[in-house]
Amino acid sequence: MTKLAADTVAIHRLTVRAGRGQQTMVDTLRDNLQNADWPHADRDSWVFIRRLQASGSGRQLPQQLCEQTKQYLNQAHNTDEVMRFAGLTELLAALLTDLLRGGAGFYWYWRRWEHWFDLPTPRALYVVMSEHLALLPSISARLAIRGQLPAVWLSLDEADSRQLAVELAGLNGFSLPSARNLTAVLAGEIKSEANQQMLSVNLTTLTTQLYWPSGLLARWRNVLQGLEVSDSRYQLALCLIGQEVAPLLLQQQPAKLLATLSAYFSPPAHAVRTRIDQEPVATKLNALVAPLAASALSKSSPSSSQTAETRPQSGGDQMVPAGALTRDKALGSAKSQYRTEQREESPGQAATALDVSGAKQAMAQDLDPAVQAVAEPAFARFDTMQGGLLYLLNMLNRPEMRSLMVEHAETLPSAWAWLYRLGQELQLREDDALVDFIALQLGLENHLALSQLPALPDREQVLNQARRWYGKTGVWQAGLLALTAQVQYSPSHIDLYAPMTAIRLPVRLAGLDINPGWLPWLGRVVSFHYD
Repeated sequence: MTKLAADTVAIHRLTVRAGRGQQTMVDTLRDNLQNADWPHADRDSWVFIRRLQASGSGRQLPQQLCEQTKQYLNQAHNTDEVMRFAGLTELLAALLTDLLRGGAGFYWYWRRWEHWFDLPTPRALYVVMSEHLALLPSISARLAIRGQLPAVWLSLDEADSRQLAVELAGLNGFSLPSARNLTAVLAGEIKSEANQQMLSVNLTTLTTQLYWPSGLLARWRNVLQGLEVSDSRYQLALCLIGQEVAPLLLQQQPAKLLATLSAYFSPPAHAVRTRIDQEPVATKLNALVAPLAASALSKSSPSSSQTAETRPQSGGDQMVPAGALTRDKALGSAKSQYRTEQREESPGQAATALDVSGAKQAMAQDLDPAVQAVAEPAFARFDTMQGGLLYLLNMLNRPEMRSLMVEHAETLPSAWAWLYRLGQELQLREDDALVDFIALQLGLENHLALSQLPALPDREQVLNQARRWYGKTGVWQAGLLALTAQVQYSPSHIDLYAPMTAIRLPVRLAGLDINPGWLPWLGRVVSFHYD
């Protein structure tokens, strides 16, 4: 798939009818289109316009084409000429669905990717997914919303699914166990007492303490129940689930985590519920702050950068220079309001019901299909006054802090908990929506439950490091967190949007407002945008 940067206008085919000897005019027109003040679409939109036509002098044409573009952008329900997608993941989910149905070639807006239409369907699905590995959690959620996830997943073939799992493991910084060993572990064929004890302990741990959004369980249940554990499509799904549930543990003990996740999905719901019911509530309260794993990583995992969702803004039959025309100010950088693409509730209202005073009831609800209908939104946004808290992700991403997080995984098992405790050192406002969002990531109902988290491990060492790294720039103080911004999140991305006036030179010099990019220990791509 052609990769386009954010805020891009891509013209598929440009046809100019002019008299002989007017090549200079044609070249000038191309330059003028490159620099034209194209109208803005919604911030994350991909907008396809089928055809623009205009006549006039070379100077008049850019303005006329921009005016036509504006008119099309304001039209509704005109799929014969304009097609909109709210984001890249929505586009890819629609493309995968049409490729599966064999109907992609019938839609004009897919012509940019017509070279895929002749591929066998499983191969075409693999190519789309492979080119967008970091987006796979969000693509899966979009397919589930469309009711197409089982059909798409079951249409992948064994070899391509295994290759996707290998590629996903590389992105997450762990080595995928061999197919034979992984199948043996998942199927419970390793009969040693230690292995059986591990499965029992990890199952209990994951079902009572880890971040398990109810939407995630509903998303994958039907897919996994239709597959054997030896199927590479089953194993690929477990890798994606592990990335959302416990990315740290996925790096440390991938086979054990995947086996535990498999055990969670394999038994009947009543069997899991029985195990939960037998555990004392006091044990559950302690489990909320128990370790992700007893062992720790001996070294930090490699990191790689990923870009946020990008979008083409106009294109069609009549337009294309040799390469895509791009411009920093184009259709994608709109100042439009954020959209909640599933529901309008705040993160606190939408949180998984893993309340510290009712873990037993919450897990039973999580297994109840009726509760899945009111699961948290997978794609949503909120406003914050403490957006600078996300700057501290760059601090946590330093090698020393990554090692410290792993070393103290028994105390604070989640990077979100570390971020929260670090924020408290800078007088974080507990009533901010960003704090409720962190509680959501920890599987808690709201920010009040965060008070039960343990204190920051090695606090003096952490604070000494912070003063050493950021003391000279003077940013290590409460004002660092004060940032009015909007946060948009999905299963794969977190995007913070703030005005250009919010940029602060000391913060920039400290390297805190650079794009964190892909964070394997968080399982997300994090990006900062300044409009």
